[in-house]
Amino acid sequence: MEFSMSLRAEPPSHTHILHHRQEPVAVKRRKRGLCVKRVIERCFYPHLHLSAFSSGRERQPTGVSEGPKMDRSVRRASGSIKRASIKRSTSGSQKGQKVWIEKTFHKRECNHIFPAKDPTRCACGYLVAQHTAVANKPSEENQLVQVEPPQEKWSVVRHTQLTPTDAYGIIEFQGGGFINKAMYIRVSHDTKPDSLLHLMVKEWQLELPTLLISVHGGLQNFDLQPKLKQVFGKGLIKAAVTTGAWIFTGGVSTGVIRHVGDALKDHSSKSRGKVCAIGIAPWGILENKEDLIGKDVNKPYQAISNPLSKLAVLNNSHSHFILSDNGTCGKYGAEVKLRRQLEKHISLQKINTRLGQGVPVVCLIVEGGPNVISIALESLREEPPVPVVVCDGSGRASDIISFAHKYSEVEGLVNEDAKEQLLVTIQKTFNYNKMQSGQILLMVLECMKKRELVSFYSNVRHHSAININILAKLNQLKG
Repeated sequence: MEFSMSLRAEPPSHTHILHHRQEPVAVKRRKRGLCVKRVIERCFYPHLHLSAFSSGRERQPTGVSEGPKMDRSVRRASGSIKRASIKRSTSGSQKGQKVWIEKTFHKRECNHIFPAKDPTRCACGYLVAQHTAVANKPSEENQLVQVEPPQEKWSVVRHTQLTPTDAYGIIEFQGGGFINKAMYIRVSHDTKPDSLLHLMVKEWQLELPTLLISVHGGLQNFDLQPKLKQVFGKGLIKAAVTTGAWIFTGGVSTGVIRHVGDALKDHSSKSRGKVCAIGIAPWGILENKEDLIGKDVNKPYQAISNPLSKLAVLNNSHSHFILSDNGTCGKYGAEVKLRRQLEKHISLQKINTRLGQGVPVVCLIVEGGPNVISIALESLREEPPVPVVVCDGSGRASDIISFAHKYSEVEGLVNEDAKEQLLVTIQKTFNYNKMQSGQILLMVLECMKKRELVSFYSNVRHHSAININILAKLNQLKG
């Protein structure tokens, strides 16, 4: 995608000072040959001392395919986020940023009213009264259309319109005993990934990661055994801090994301360093989303969920949010394709020019429903494949994959007795009929065909979070 204008905010002088102070750390890491494999090995395998792994000394991210290369002076050691990055830029560059952002990124709004079961709402999920802003626009193109009775189903393509984004800036989370700040933007669900990465690297001033950890799991709240929760949290944060990784989550404070948020909060209470945790959430699912509307603003946000609401609040321990908008309200799904495409685009960015290596991606699964099994299969089918790490003992999808792996052979074959037991387990776990369960079973069996790329950790085998063989295979695929 070509940008109509390419902007780069000049960093404030204290950014140079921060970079200068951290440079010896980066040099020390290079001298020790600290690569992704070695670091994660140290995080999750402290009882092993394997010296066979090494990597090239180069770590020169090429940045985004579009736009000028990033000046080294704005790069930060370890890919971590410094508090200075949340500061405002100079007025001139800030104005230029606003122009570029509002020309590049859009929101989606429903411009038709389709009858729904609730007569006060449109089929898009928003209240009929919330469509008035569109109706007030004078042009024929933007006129609100009343459809009765509907001869077709409501769709994003036919029944929404694009307008420049009206929500971006800095969130100031309120409550919880501390104020955390995070950068955010509302974008259309079909936004190009290169535009998003340009925003993250150039405007948000993030350094390309050496590893991308994509966390998936259940959306509904669930409990983890205390020891397993501790192992999960400490392992995830240690891997992110020591490698300069980015953590991708669903952004809202429910399910597995809540557990990631707890780990991030525990880390921030003990360390001044901030982990780069990026939440990619559907705009339409957010509680109090109206509070975030404003261009280049600082917005206070209450991250207190309403138990009676079907909506969710943003998790206040994340550092950045990309809010994907497809014109619907109260429905998940707007973020799925955007997140997958962004992860793929990031994986293609070169972080080692000598070896031609892209950014490694790891899919981390905790608990989860049938869609998580589908995500695991999609990851393994990527080219090159994305290794999957499963939190054994966390429940549902994770435990089903773990059981299949345990009873599968080297080639991924599962005997008939194990298949029958898997089918029954799937039926009971997801309350599915036999046909639905059979479809899930087929996905699980497909995952087993690449079982060498599936690894596990639990509260018993707490050092086995990411298997060395998987990392070695990942390096071969990426190199």
